[in-house]
Amino acid sequence: MSNHLEILRQNGKSFYWAGKLLPKKYFVRCAELYSFCRLLDDIADTNTKDENFIKLNFILDLIKKNDYQKLEENNVYVPSYLKNCELAKSKIIDLIHGLIFDQKLVRIKTEEQLILYCYRVAGTVGVLMCIALECKDKNSLNFAIDLGIAMQLTNILRDIEEDAKLNRRYLPGKFINDLTPKEILILTKDYNHSNHLILKDAIKKILLTSELYYRSGNKGLVFLNFKFRIAISIASNIYREIGVKLKKNNFVWYRGRIYTTNFEKLKLSLKTFINISVFFKLKFPKHDQSLHRHLKEIL
Repeated sequence: MSNHLEILRQNGKSFYWAGKLLPKKYFVRCAELYSFCRLLDDIADTNTKDENFIKLNFILDLIKKNDYQKLEENNVYVPSYLKNCELAKSKIIDLIHGLIFDQKLVRIKTEEQLILYCYRVAGTVGVLMCIALECKDKNSLNFAIDLGIAMQLTNILRDIEEDAKLNRRYLPGKFINDLTPKEILILTKDYNHSNHLILKDAIKKILLTSELYYRSGNKGLVFLNFKFRIAISIASNIYREIGVKLKKNNFVWYRGRIYTTNFEKLKLSLKTFINISVFFKLKFPKHDQSLHRHLKEIL
C-alpha cells in the first residue's frame, strides 16, 4: 500500500471506504489528491498563525510560478496530473486563499461569506477530483463544486465545538446573534441556556442549505462512468449521513463528533449501489446557478 493510500485510510475513512470501489489507478490518484490537500491543511494548522501565514503565502507564490521543484524541496508534492494544468492551478490558488483566511480571526458574518469559504476549501477540491478522475465534461465542474460545498457545510456542523475551542466561528453571525466562540462553548455546559434555541435554528438552516448542494452535486454524477458514480455517491451519502444523524439527535451538537459506523457505511453503500444501479436516470441536468450567486466574482 502506498503512503498516500495509508494517509487516506487513517484520516479520510469515508473516502477510503468508497475509494476502494475505484479502479486502482484512480484510487491512487484520489489518494494523492487527498494527501496533497491534507498536507496544505496541516500546514495551515501546525504553527502560529503568523508562521502559517508566511508559509502558505510562500507556497502560493510557488504555485503561481509553477515552480514544482522548489515546492518539492520544501516537502510539498503536487500530484503529477495537476501540474501544468491551468484549471488545477486556479483551484489550488483558491484553496490556499481559503486556508490563509483561517489564519485570521475567523468570524463568518453572512451566508455569502460561508458559501465562499466552503467553495475555497472544498468546492475547489471537487474540481480537482474531476481532474483526478479524468472527467472531461466541463458541465460537471459546477456540480462538483456543489458537492464539495455540501460536504464542507457538514464538516462545519460536525465541528462547532471543536472550532470554538480554536477560537473559530464558521456559523454566520447573522444566524446566531453574533455569538462568540467563548459564548458557544458555554452552551456545552449549560444545557438550558436560551442561546441553544438560536444555535439550533442556525444548524437547521445550514443543514437545509447543505441539502440543496448535496442534491445538485449528486445530479452531476451523471457525468461520471458507472464505477466512479458509485464510489463518489457512496462517499457523498456517508458524509451526508452525519447531518441526518444530527437531525435525528434533535440537533444536539455538543456531545462529541458524529461518526458513521462501519455497519452504517455498509448499509449506505448497499442502498447507494441499488439506487444508482436501478433508479439512477441518465439525464444531463442543467445547473441551478442560484447556488453560485455568492460566487459570481470568483468563478
